[in-house]
Amino acid sequence: MPTNKKLSEISCVCINLRRLAQKVTDFYDRALRPVGITTNQYFLLASIRQMEGCGSGELAQRAGLEKSTLVRTLQPLLREGLIVDKSPPKARKRQLYLTVSGKEVFREALPLWRRAQDEIGVKLGRSHDELMEFFNHISLRD
Repeated sequence: MPTNKKLSEISCVCINLRRLAQKVTDFYDRALRPVGITTNQYFLLASIRQMEGCGSGELAQRAGLEKSTLVRTLQPLLREGLIVDKSPPKARKRQLYLTVSGKEVFREALPLWRRAQDEIGVKLGRSHDELMEFFNHISLRD
């Protein structure tokens, strides 16, 4: 089907970056599939491991997620027994910790994540550092 749209109207950087981000997420998700977690879940396990006893607000801020998105991502980790909330009953703030199973899954996931990270790094080369520097400057201007 022919189109009269200019290339500049079709090649939207924003849309292409969103699509690329989804492809990268899919790549990491495939790498982590053998241990049964997603990229977002891996990041939360790593964050909870570093911030033992953290609350959901701190975790959402670190992950750059809305609280409702964070809660949805935490649910399978809680259900599977990979993390536990040790806050007292009726407490307003969660106290999140990895369980023994969570530590084991993280230990198994770490080399898979590193392999994916290395593969992406090789493919991107210096452009990765340049992109990160560019986007860090953009966020500072807001």
